[in-house]
Order: sequence, then structure tokens, then C-alpha cells
Amino acid sequence: MKTIATSILIFAVTFVYGQEILRFRITTPKAIYGPIVKTMTIDHSGKLDFDFYRKHFFTPYHYPQQMVDPNHKNDTVTISNDTAKIGNFINNWSYTITYDAQSRVTSYKYSPCMRCSQLPYHYYFFYNQLGQVIKIKNNLNEDNTIEFKYDTNGNIVSLKEYKFSDLRQEIELKSKK
Repeated sequence: MKTIATSILIFAVTFVYGQEILRFRITTPKAIYGPIVKTMTIDHSGKLDFDFYRKHFFTPYHYPQQMVDPNHKNDTVTISNDTAKIGNFINNWSYTITYDAQSRVTSYKYSPCMRCSQLPYHYYFFYNQLGQVIKIKNNLNEDNTIEFKYDTNGNIVSLKEYKFSDLRQEIELKSKK
């Protein structure tokens, strides 16, 4: 009886708020004590994009807020924390974003300062014919790659994260309700 009441409640919330119940399979093939496979259920409405995966799975962690900016074609833009201290690597960090001819981000670089507590990174973005990011690669301080697969609606339904050539984690959408 308790299970039926819970199911009715979940259905009612989903119906009223338009949320879907998403079930993911998360596989970590090379965990300390062997492979780990677990499932995760998430109530969600909206696109399955970078923001969704960062919020729920903490990956991809670094990417620009805007992946396409029509104000930049074949440009490289550097944004410094303090414009009065450009080039001061002790107190000032910066982001450098490179755009292609379609105004898409192709490179995203973070240059920290000596007092910052983060390592530098340099991500490269690769796109398919539909303009969707299919791969993010960081080989500045680690050789990390994240690969994406999309459904016909443009939702990311599979994410594979590699360190060097080893698969570290795979996140797959298994069902929607």
C-alpha cells in the first residue's frame, strides 16, 4: 500500500510540474575494488545539457557559460580578473576563449595566479555536423577526454569520461518516465 501511495505521489508531481523521472546507469570500470555499476533516478524537466550533468554528476566541470557567441567569429578573447594587473601571474588569473567561424567555442583556457588554489586547464571542444559538442579534451595538466552522445531532440544521453585512454566513468540515460 505504501509503494502504491508513493507511486501515485510521484506521478502526480510529475504530471503537475511536467518533470520526467530519468534513470541513469553510472559505470566506473576501474574502481579501487573492481568495477562499480549503480543507478540514479532524477526528477527533471528541461534539456539534458552540460549544466544538467555538472549539477548531478559534476562533469563536465569547466566550460564557458556561452558555447556560441555570435559577437565572436574566428576570435580569441582573454578575460582577466583584474584588468589593471594583466600579465601579473602572482595576483591575477585569466580565461582565454577561442571561437571558430561559426562563433562556437573551440578552446577554453584558464591561467591561474600563484595565489589561486586551482590548477590551470586548457579544454578543446569538438563538434559534430549538427553543431553539438561531441568531445571535450584537456591535455594541459592531465590527459582527460569527455565524449557525448545525443538523442534526436539534442539531449545528452551518454557521457564517457577518459583519463589517458582508460575509461574512468560512463553515464548513460536508461529510461524516461
